[in-house]
Amino acid sequence: MFTRADTLVLEEIRVLGSRIERPDHHQPVQIRNVDPRELQKHPHTSASELINAHTHAVTRDYGAGNMSLVSQRGFTPSQTRVMWEDMPLNHPMLGVFDMSMIPAGMLDGISASSGNPASMSGSGGISGTVSLRTKSSPDRFFLSHSRGSFGVAQTGAGAAYSDGKFEGEVRAFLHSGDFDFTYDDPVRNERSTRENNARSAGYMLARGAYQTGDWHFRSLVWVDDISNELPGPTTGPAPARQDDRSARWIFQSGYDGFDRTQLTALTAFYRYDLDYTPRRTGRTDASETSLFLLRPAVRHVWAPGHETWGSLQWANQTVNSDNYDTDKTHHSLSGRLNHEWAHISWLSLHPSLEWEYHTEFEYAANPALGLTLRPFGDSVSFRGMISRNRNFPGYNDLYWQPGGNPDLEPEKVYTFEAGVSGQTREPDSGQDGASMSFGITGFHHDFDNGIRWLPGQDGFAVPENIDRMRSRGLEGQAGTTVSHSGIRLDAQYLVSFTRATIEEERFEGDQSAGKQMMYVPDWVHKGWIRTEFRSSLWMRFAVQHVAKRYTTSDHSGIFDPLESFTSMDFAAGTGIPAGAAAIDLGFEVKNLGDSRHQFILGYPVPPRHYRFSIAFSFK
Repeated sequence: MFTRADTLVLEEIRVLGSRIERPDHHQPVQIRNVDPRELQKHPHTSASELINAHTHAVTRDYGAGNMSLVSQRGFTPSQTRVMWEDMPLNHPMLGVFDMSMIPAGMLDGISASSGNPASMSGSGGISGTVSLRTKSSPDRFFLSHSRGSFGVAQTGAGAAYSDGKFEGEVRAFLHSGDFDFTYDDPVRNERSTRENNARSAGYMLARGAYQTGDWHFRSLVWVDDISNELPGPTTGPAPARQDDRSARWIFQSGYDGFDRTQLTALTAFYRYDLDYTPRRTGRTDASETSLFLLRPAVRHVWAPGHETWGSLQWANQTVNSDNYDTDKTHHSLSGRLNHEWAHISWLSLHPSLEWEYHTEFEYAANPALGLTLRPFGDSVSFRGMISRNRNFPGYNDLYWQPGGNPDLEPEKVYTFEAGVSGQTREPDSGQDGASMSFGITGFHHDFDNGIRWLPGQDGFAVPENIDRMRSRGLEGQAGTTVSHSGIRLDAQYLVSFTRATIEEERFEGDQSAGKQMMYVPDWVHKGWIRTEFRSSLWMRFAVQHVAKRYTTSDHSGIFDPLESFTSMDFAAGTGIPAGAAAIDLGFEVKNLGDSRHQFILGYPVPPRHYRFSIAFSFK
């Protein structure tokens, strides 16, 4: 996991855009990947920070020690589907997944794709998908430790083994921090101290893979135990304690013995326990959720450039909550079909379809049609996608007592996007040269049946299918890599413009129609530059500018709009090779400009803070 700077990190083929294995720039939708070097150099950074820096996704940051939720293209975090190796991670009650709970060292790949069709990963990704991946570690052993501001400490260790047929690996991380810091309070117009914000967590990942002849098997286990002291919003403190405990297991098998056909099967299971205890009452709201998923699949190559991938998936999900009258269980059965037709060298068509049956809702067919055009060869690619997707109501929307509405229907979206991207070949490791990349994507989402909680006649809020929203905008990127005389420079710039508005009045007197959605900035700019010197010293500087946000749907809040902000980070490190071993030292400054801002009202981010790290690895 910790590799020396002269190690060439090869990009793997991903299938985020469709289920057909093609490089990213041949997929019909835009895909952004976190640079694998960043995962290696920042194993103690949370996955949310890397997603926010390297993709067009925006993380709604609730401050250090608190949640960080990923959103895309003006939609809420519950409408972004988070996957780990084809297992959905969104909590069935809340609909979201807290990315701050994952240290980057647990992962080997992170990708984000907006507007993915349901035939890729199933219903739920109305705004897109974030994919987390685990593959083999390059290290036989590693030991790391980091310390930073606010009492933060993290220790990681791992070991891997391979004998040609079998690969095995274990990684573990322990994390703790007080996260008490000063902030500027806009309510009292004074500087205050954020307290009762501690987190302690333990994570463990085990992986095993075996291959014999044409058969291959892979098993993954991920467990964690996380405790948070939550101070609540500064606008009205409501301290609480939250304990998250989860266990996830994936088993994958495949057979490659046929000439043009590959058979695979996925079995997945998770158990998630969540206890929430408000300090005011001391009463614990406990919940237990479980998922069992089975998916056989087949891939067949009819001819070069003519390929089909199909699968059936059965899932059983159960929730037991103190806030429901009984245990709730949902079953679903879906079939997915992805096809690629590329008999013309410069044209590829990607028709796909998901058919889904759910015990609580009517069956539905979610079609998609994508295409890529490469009239000038591989260097420039034009792409487009039209698709339909839907998002099921969360268990809390359906069953929360009091207020849940079991008559809710799934949210629906029709997505249209088109773009162009280009790239030149990156210089090989140790070779002089330069490469460039660029891309721009336009998107349009028509969203209907959106769920909104509104006050009911009995004083309790009740969810209703009343939102009709339209999101449109542009996403652009440009980057370059230059290598010369042992010096390597990487630079990237990302920009996104999003206009997301309610299209019509939802109730009499609604003043929200035509106004930007809550907490959706219209402009976001991100950029970073990293240099490596003779494979021993590296430095990285990153900057992000986020435009103003509104805290209410009709823009009437007394703090509307929240001011735009610019945040900057700096990191540097050095690797000391010693034969098969290496020592890596790192130093980071977060919020370099000491920006005193809040992405979400009542949840300030910490001022300038620091982190030091040391890691020992052995090949």
